[in-house]
Amino acid sequence: MAKRSLESLTVVTVAGCLAMVYTTFTTSPLATEFFRHIGATEIHFGLLSGLPMIMLVMQFAGAFLTNRISRRKPWFMFFAIVARTLYLPVAFLPLLFPSLASETKIRVMLILLVLSSGLANLIVPVWFSWMGDLIPRRILNRYWGGRQRWMTLVWTLSYLTAGWMAFSLRQFSPVVLYALACVLGVTAGVIDISLFRWVPEPENERLFQANVFREILEPFSEPHYRSFLVYICCFHFSVMIGSCFMQLYVLKILKIPVWQTILIWSTTGLGGALVAKSWGWITDRHGHRPVLSFCTSLKPGVALVFALITRQWAPLILPIVFFFDNMLNSGNTIAINGYMLKMAPRKNRSAFVAAVTALTGIFGGIGAMVAGIILRHTTDFQLVFAGRSWNNYQLLFFLSFVCRVFCVSLALAIKEPTSASPVTVINYLMGQWPMRMLMFPVGLYRKFFGDEERFTGS
Repeated sequence: MAKRSLESLTVVTVAGCLAMVYTTFTTSPLATEFFRHIGATEIHFGLLSGLPMIMLVMQFAGAFLTNRISRRKPWFMFFAIVARTLYLPVAFLPLLFPSLASETKIRVMLILLVLSSGLANLIVPVWFSWMGDLIPRRILNRYWGGRQRWMTLVWTLSYLTAGWMAFSLRQFSPVVLYALACVLGVTAGVIDISLFRWVPEPENERLFQANVFREILEPFSEPHYRSFLVYICCFHFSVMIGSCFMQLYVLKILKIPVWQTILIWSTTGLGGALVAKSWGWITDRHGHRPVLSFCTSLKPGVALVFALITRQWAPLILPIVFFFDNMLNSGNTIAINGYMLKMAPRKNRSAFVAAVTALTGIFGGIGAMVAGIILRHTTDFQLVFAGRSWNNYQLLFFLSFVCRVFCVSLALAIKEPTSASPVTVINYLMGQWPMRMLMFPVGLYRKFFGDEERFTGS
């Protein structure tokens, strides 16, 4: 039985790696250049980033569905495959209808992407509920950490492959390149979902409540979970204000070639791959709150770098920054998933999952669309200060930096009675490789935030 369980978790890990191939080829800088080529503006990019994320609200419908179906596997596989194949008409629309107006193309693509995102998000609570029953709780965070390590390695290789495509096939237009990338990505994505045929499904514990709203709102009535929800909403809003326009900034403002931009972004997976398993072990031992607090406290750095970076230094500095930033992303993701599943009761677990993932998308989507509006209305912004000129993109990154700093206090306010203090985790990290590479920023963290009681005001 134990051997079968281990084999099932291995299949889930392999499927996750294929999902990274799908994600890379459909959302890499090839996609950004594709939309630029067909005439997308900053407002369009805000909608392209924001509307699919808003569709995470469908996860509440997914929670309702999960509580009422006896088998989760068929629903998950059908809707996931349909959602992923919808990227093919998006990619091939300009090739099949070249005379179609740019505005019309983008509107049709938005509809397709929103539909794809809606279907994909409908089955997220279904999948997490299934995995929550499948993965033994004693190894939950360690398994997520090990799985994420392999996923980030494959993600990096996929980015390198996309970069090679962009360089070696640069004689082709961005439309042709993206169509090819989507064929490869969607193929991997469909194989990923097909592998779940061999993953066993424990019996689903259904929940029939007369009051559907009470069922959906239950996570918000739990004080511990509510503090986590406040943090997760504000954090993703602050991140998406800046991150959804970073690729566009590098391509459009810094004017770095597509293939080189892809290579820069490929380094983001390496840092996470090195530390993912360690984060899982640390989270299992010390708790989720200290890991979230530590990672959140250093996340403002990448926004500040983008606000200050120049074209000359970007190819050298950004890969290093992404390497360290993804170490933090890895810890943040593992702690969020672990808290979400461990603090949620088995009954109505899907509603607790939906509350996290849906609100994350809603607030992240709002952040992306707000960012697009800000860029649209600050097109003429120009400021000369400290011997250099500053533009509206840099203004946006400074705003993201300020919002991220604010989220540190929210991470420290998360309620998890059994967790250690952030200082305990920091002391452990200071002696560990590859965590020693974070020595300098950790030192700053200890200097300013080491006295947690003083910081939180409690």
